[in-house]
Parts: sequence; structure tokens; C-alpha cells
Amino acid sequence: MRIVQLANFHSPTSGGLRVAADTLRAGYVAAGHDCTLIAPGAVDAARGTVHTLRSPRVGGAGYRIIVRRRTVLALLDELRPDVLEVHDKLLQRWVWSWSRSRGVPVVAWSHERLERTLPLLLPAVPAAVLRQAAAGIARHTAGACDVLIACSRFAADEFPPYAPVRIVRLGVDLDAFQPSTQPQPPARLRLVLAARLSPEKRPELAVDAVRALHERGVATQLTVLGSGPRQARLAEYARGLPVRFTGHLRGGDRVAAELRAADVALAPAPAETFGLAALEALACGTPIVAHAGAAPAELASQHPGAGEVASGDAAAFAAAALRLAAIPRCTRRDAARRAAEAYPWSATISAMLAVHAEVTSAHTPSRLRGA
Repeated sequence: MRIVQLANFHSPTSGGLRVAADTLRAGYVAAGHDCTLIAPGAVDAARGTVHTLRSPRVGGAGYRIIVRRRTVLALLDELRPDVLEVHDKLLQRWVWSWSRSRGVPVVAWSHERLERTLPLLLPAVPAAVLRQAAAGIARHTAGACDVLIACSRFAADEFPPYAPVRIVRLGVDLDAFQPSTQPQPPARLRLVLAARLSPEKRPELAVDAVRALHERGVATQLTVLGSGPRQARLAEYARGLPVRFTGHLRGGDRVAAELRAADVALAPAPAETFGLAALEALACGTPIVAHAGAAPAELASQHPGAGEVASGDAAAFAAAALRLAAIPRCTRRDAARRAAEAYPWSATISAMLAVHAEVTSAHTPSRLRGA
């Protein structure tokens, strides 16, 4: 099978989308299939299984966006895929007509829930306008693919009932992310936040939780892993508090070391559609505090002992962290690890290959929707 992936927001410093696309591609190739990624870059280049297209930067997070539609479609004609795996709603709109004319099915991932994310990114825009825009995009996304992949129930609920949605959970590298067996000094409550420092991740909530604990006299330290447009503002906001910023860490081993050294990982994003960082923390034996309603809360709720679900305020996050820290370390470590072991990447790759085999064997989109 020849698979072509399309993705904006794919860069060396981006998070879950990059990890998902790259891990899936490696798994497809290991299973004997051809797979090529088309992504934005500084120059036009073809390196191994990745084609980058020269694309402009947008925003302050270092992302690039593909704007050359004709170039994308010409490259698709050259690559002649059996199936398109699209990781971006904008690119999905571009390729739908092309895919229908060539008989190539489209499997589309939804990596964000726009009616939750847009108000955080565009607070000055009226809420009613954003809701209408998000609903329109969701309808179009549902109608411009053969199968729509959501990685949580929370992500799937964005779409209308008729949408061809399948839930495929993302995975974690259980070898790279492992618990520590070394004793840890109980001098202070060690918290960690692994996230892109941008508005939709709501990193300020983690700092507010530290402030709430500090005011209660709890010896606490928060380590913030990641970078983003809110980094300087967040550092100023945390001034005077025991908060350490590492910036973007290259290499999963460094991230894993920080995650396994913590007592509790915070997942404050209210619009997270899966939360790879939360799953990586669990694999390291570190339980999570998840924002109620977001996808990491599904991980905490479905696996007792692996975490707590908290409402979106600092007091609730602080109280949940204290409850988890009160559990004996070996008990919470083992519960967190067991939860992560339910999500190996091999299961994700197998599920996606089954979807791709299904869509390529079906002759029309209507057959799939009627299945």
C-alpha cells in the first residue's frame, strides 16, 4: 500500500501531531508499506520519506503553513498514493476534489477541537461567531473524507452524528518512557507540566496551582517542559514562585527523565483531544491531574489510580495534586504505568493499517458511510 500523509504544524519543535505522524509513518514502513509525508519547511526538499514544501511562518510559535495548493496537488499526482492520511483540516479541504477525481480515499485525523480552542486563541472575537465558524468547519471536515479519525471520545463529539468517525487512540513508546526505580527524596511536591506554551494549553493554570500550594505552605516545585509564544509572559507570571523552565528539550530521554522525576504531572489544557504528554507521564509512572472534560480526563477516569480529574481552577488542581501525592509512591507509580501499557503504539499502527485497508478495498465513499 502506498500511503501519503499531509500535515501542517509539523516541525522539529511541535508536539503531539508531529509525534503521531512520524510514529505512524515509521510503523507503516516497518509493516512493509510505502509512506511519504508532505509537510511545510524552509525550502523545497525531499529527504527520505519526507517532502517539505517552502512555506511561510505564521504566528509566534515557529510554525509554517503550506499555501501552495497547486504544488501539493502536483506532488500527489507524482506520488500516486493508494490512500491519503490527512492531519490538517485546511489541507483536507484542498485534496477532497482531487481525491474524488482520482479515486483515492481520504482518511482524516482531527487533532484539535475548534469550538474549544478558538475562544482561547481569539478571545476578542465574539463567542457566537467562533461557535458558528467551528460548527461549519466540523461539518465540512465530516463531509470531505471517507473516514474521520478521532483519538478520544472528547474529540469525536465535535462532529455531527452522521460523520464517519472512528476512535483510534494514540500510543506511547513504552521503552523510552519508563518509571524510575530509584528512591526519591520527599522534601517537596514535585510537579511537571509538559506542553507547548500557548494560549490553548492554558499553562497559567499550572502556575496558579503552584501559587495556591505555596500560599498553603506546601513545599512545591513546578518544572515546565516546552516552549512557545507564552514562554516569556509565563516566566514573568511565575516570578517569585518555585517554577523552573527548561525550554524545548530535544530527545525523548531528557523529557522522560523530567517526567519520571516528578510526583504529579499537570494537564491543564481544556481542549486537549488526546494528550500525548499526559500519556508519556503515565508511562513514566507519574500520575496526572487532568482538566475535566478534556481527553486526558478520559485516561484518568478509565484507569483508577492513574490520575485525578479537576475543574479548571487552581484550587481544584492543587487539591488533586495533593491527593495523588498522598498515595504511596510505588502504588501511584504502578497504577500510572498500568494505564499507559494499555496504549502501545503498535495498537495504534495496527488500527490505522486496518482502516487504510478498508478504505482502499471499498470502491465508493458511500459504501464506507453505510457500513
